[in-house]
Amino acid sequence: MKRIALLIAVLLCSAVAGQAAEPAGDVIKIGMVNDQTGANKGSGRGMKVGVDAYFKAVNAKGGVNGRKLQLVVVDDQMVMDKTVDGLLKLADEQKVFAVVGSVGTPNCVASLPIVKEYKLPFVNPRTGATELREPLIREVLHIRASYKQEIDKIVDALVKKGAKRFAVFYQNDAFGTDVLVSTEKAVQRHGLSVVSKGSFERNTKAVTAGLASVMEGKPDAIIVGAVYAPGAEFIKLARKEGVKAHLASCSFAGGSNLVKASGDAAEGLVMSQVVPDLDDLSLPVTKECKEAIEKNPEEVGFNTISLEGGMAAKSMVMALEKAGNPPTKEGFVNAYESMKDADLGGIKLTFSPTDHTGQDNVYLYIVQGGKLVPMKD
Repeated sequence: MKRIALLIAVLLCSAVAGQAAEPAGDVIKIGMVNDQTGANKGSGRGMKVGVDAYFKAVNAKGGVNGRKLQLVVVDDQMVMDKTVDGLLKLADEQKVFAVVGSVGTPNCVASLPIVKEYKLPFVNPRTGATELREPLIREVLHIRASYKQEIDKIVDALVKKGAKRFAVFYQNDAFGTDVLVSTEKAVQRHGLSVVSKGSFERNTKAVTAGLASVMEGKPDAIIVGAVYAPGAEFIKLARKEGVKAHLASCSFAGGSNLVKASGDAAEGLVMSQVVPDLDDLSLPVTKECKEAIEKNPEEVGFNTISLEGGMAAKSMVMALEKAGNPPTKEGFVNAYESMKDADLGGIKLTFSPTDHTGQDNVYLYIVQGGKLVPMKD
């Protein structure tokens, strides 16, 4: 982290302009820095497909106040140094108006000094981490629930199923620690405590020691706080070793990505998501995003992550429409803060100067027959 802090300081000092420019022509550049080819590429690619497809749909109808939207993507492979360098280049060289869809709690946290320096709107970082929400950062705007809210709902559901002995398997970084702390607080509400925990190092699949530590507590429920590749390794190994405990994970694991990577071992896995059921096309936003993504699916297609990207992109369009002509970053943030029950398409968004989480819906799913299906009470 010291190396990253030094890199940020040096590069910020070298940025003569100091601030990213407002859009001057007929194009509004929106930046994205996330993993496109690394260990969590499923999440990064999903966000790219969802945002880009929605922007293209808007452009086909004339854009926003006559201006076209252009998504500029940098692949950071989930490496924090690359996140910092890529974001600085987007802000200083590409002069992006805002950024959207960053992935990885440590990567998002490492971005904050740049976001603040350039007063760069930072929309829907794909993390529910407390550090990006408390205290409130004016440039950061959330279109998803927090990890705490996801874990609360998972724990409540598993307690109803009879679980009493909770364990946590987590990534040894800010994301995993947030999941661990959130789980500890969630089970305390039920008069319980975490009986065991195990961890693994970020950007590895070395899960064997972590599983052994988890099983020392003889848990009947295990919360898996990992991105989908190591999360799948843990789930497959646990089932291979005969573990019968409930397994659960939150949205960061990537939904269908985790299910696919886990294979048959995913059966019965409980997962929280921050987007509605993909098959519920009665919600206008789901139908709208699906149609846009199916026209520009790339290799990802319509899934929970690309839907989240589409929803984030739609919120940006709603804010841009009221951010001035030409839009300003200040006007953009003000437009978000003025949203009160703004209709995203069957889902309401409400922001204020003291609350930058527009909606906090959490949906529970369970894997049945290799598919995520809505979990019934």
